[in-house]
Amino acid sequence: MVYRYSHIKLIRLAGLIIWLSLSIPLILQYDTFNQTFNVYLTAHVFFGLVFWFVTNNIGQMSFQIKAWLSIVILVALVLFINHTNDSAIGIFYALIISVLLAWLFPVKQSLALLFVCNLLIGLQFTYIGSDLENRAQSYVLFFIYSGVSVFSFIISLVAFKQQNAKEELRMLNTELKATQVLLADSSRINERLRISRELHDLIGHHLTALTLNLEAATHMTEGKPQTYVKKAHSIARLLLSDVREVVGKFRQSGTLDLGLAIKELLAGLPRIKVIQEIPDEFLVEDPKLAQTILRCTQELITNTMKHAQASQLKVQLERHENSVVLTVQDNGIGLGQSKMGNGMTGMAERVKLLNGKCVYVSDKGLKSTLTFPV
Repeated sequence: MVYRYSHIKLIRLAGLIIWLSLSIPLILQYDTFNQTFNVYLTAHVFFGLVFWFVTNNIGQMSFQIKAWLSIVILVALVLFINHTNDSAIGIFYALIISVLLAWLFPVKQSLALLFVCNLLIGLQFTYIGSDLENRAQSYVLFFIYSGVSVFSFIISLVAFKQQNAKEELRMLNTELKATQVLLADSSRINERLRISRELHDLIGHHLTALTLNLEAATHMTEGKPQTYVKKAHSIARLLLSDVREVVGKFRQSGTLDLGLAIKELLAGLPRIKVIQEIPDEFLVEDPKLAQTILRCTQELITNTMKHAQASQLKVQLERHENSVVLTVQDNGIGLGQSKMGNGMTGMAERVKLLNGKCVYVSDKGLKSTLTFPV
């Protein structure tokens, strides 16, 4: 699962390097324990803990509310550190915030938060270092910080877009593999059907004609020749029976491994924990049924990834006496007041064409149960 967390680990490493670098002055001043130092030390440690908490939850869609609260706390700590030290040392902490924003919020919200954060720091710069003779240095430092923070945000945004593109590509790849599983099985079934038709139409017809001719020959011969004719007739009938048995087996072995296809679809889904309850070998004879169940599973997974804000997905495939049941359940926000989109409507139409039914239960997430008669 390294591909899921590589960028997040790099962000965490970069933030920790900055945080540890800011810890060095605190270590060098350990002999000056006073009230101001203790307050600064507490704020510094608390900032590191909140940063670790945020980076540990990046990628979980259900983290949005906590993410807002965490960013507010981090910005407040930056302003508090600046005020406590009467210096601009908090801007180095603020650089960590500018990197985090791209991973926590949409672009417009991130830009708005970055602007508000820089604005608050800019207003605070009016009071920081009031004993300085040259106030211009303070403002120059602020503008340098503003440029660096925007640059850091843009670099982080590029990394975020790249990670999303990688995840989308991986999902498309799993969908392609799942489709290839059914396609390979379909090709195998079509080839078996073709061979069975050829055996039936060519060899079967000729053997039937041969059997009829040998049957007639048994009535037209006598003595020892008739014995050989009857023996040839028995062999021909036995061979015709064997051909029919082979043709029947070829026609009956046309099954699709639906379980393997769905497992391929679930392989390596990013940012979500997947629980599978799928038999090792779940064979379906009807290609249309297999394709419909696969597409419905794909639609439910896509909805969970995009809209559910879930951290866990459970997929269950069962075979009952006269039906096949697909159950997909997440721990997200459920349906709420939202209406069915084009994807869900199309899925319901697919199920209806096979005389199946869809049942949705929105309680602590969304549980979708699709039943298909067999």
